[in-house]
Amino acid sequence: MIAKNYAILSTYETKFLNDIGNGYLREFIKNGTTYIDYEDLYLKFGNKNVQEHILNIIDKNDLKVLIYQAGPTDFHFSVEFFQKLQRKVFTVMMIGDTDHYFDTRDIYYAQCMNLVIVYDCLSRYRFGQYGIDAISFYSSYDKNKYFKMSTAEKSIDVSFVGDMRYKRNRKEYINYIIKNGISVEVFGLGTKNGQVSLEQMVEISNKTKINLNFSGTSLKSGLRKEPNINLRMRQMKGRIAEIALSGGFVLSEYVPGIEEVFEVDKEIVIFRTKEEMVAKIKYYLEHEKGRETIANNGHIRAVRDYEVSTAIPKLINQIEEFRNRKIYRPSELYLDNHFMKYYTTFRVAMIVEFIKLGKWKLIFEELGIILKNRKLDFYQTLKFLLNMFPKLKKLLKFILS
Repeated sequence: MIAKNYAILSTYETKFLNDIGNGYLREFIKNGTTYIDYEDLYLKFGNKNVQEHILNIIDKNDLKVLIYQAGPTDFHFSVEFFQKLQRKVFTVMMIGDTDHYFDTRDIYYAQCMNLVIVYDCLSRYRFGQYGIDAISFYSSYDKNKYFKMSTAEKSIDVSFVGDMRYKRNRKEYINYIIKNGISVEVFGLGTKNGQVSLEQMVEISNKTKINLNFSGTSLKSGLRKEPNINLRMRQMKGRIAEIALSGGFVLSEYVPGIEEVFEVDKEIVIFRTKEEMVAKIKYYLEHEKGRETIANNGHIRAVRDYEVSTAIPKLINQIEEFRNRKIYRPSELYLDNHFMKYYTTFRVAMIVEFIKLGKWKLIFEELGIILKNRKLDFYQTLKFLLNMFPKLKKLLKFILS
């Protein structure tokens, strides 16, 4: 068991269609890692006692490495808690969507990490500017969930699977394809076909001649009050590897660094404009042999590099390389009102959960943190409180729409 002295501080995710975080978690556990469910334990023990519980697990099991894999909008723990952990173990943080949450959350927690693992190439340089070691680990998936179906017939010319509501330019791209007389099937929230299951998504990738991937970022939200210029950003999507593992041909919008993940025009095909996208759709619909060759090459690369049973052990070896040469130095912490506002506002979300559980002592513990910091984001606070009253939340959405 190559990670027997490791712990992973994470939680199983049930809200999302893809299996990326859960796949990592299962594979770390297979390699001997101790699993600590931070969400379950936090709701059980509360803020102070969960920290003591985690520290006790580390001491009892003589753990050497702790990997923090959390949702990009989670603020369960203070930065100071990770500073305390760093004195005991080699701290690692695995993060996704850092394109959006770098300035809001990620860089603050990264101050207490010996190593940060990101899913793209550009973010590792951003962390490097702050003197924080970072490596790229591209989205990898479980071959038992994503696989090539030998009997699948290519009955769909072009398809896209994804959220059509809050992602930039997706509707524009799809409408342009339709305008050019090309048949395209769209699945996901905000489409006539609706959201599909993971199993259905894999089947769609297998049955589609040309699988589309767009790299536009999400529109702004209450936690991501970015300047409008950031809507120009492009983001590395894990969907490329999902499609390739399923044996599908990938036509992806370009994003810087995509060349590090797959070889362009040999394993995947890219486009930069909607006109180029349509031209390449027409070309590869007519050239089946070339299309299937590229799809097969992409599948071979995905199985080799982006399947968790091989990718996670390689990642553990990289972590060990950094750990073996790391010299502990106390972290110099920089915390400001920007971070503290969101950390404190997250206490409202925890209060809502503790009210549901009837844990009044833990409610007052969270209130104590709020009163100490005295910083709240109004939009996020309202959002968390409305989760207590789903009918009122639906009514408010109806009124605003």
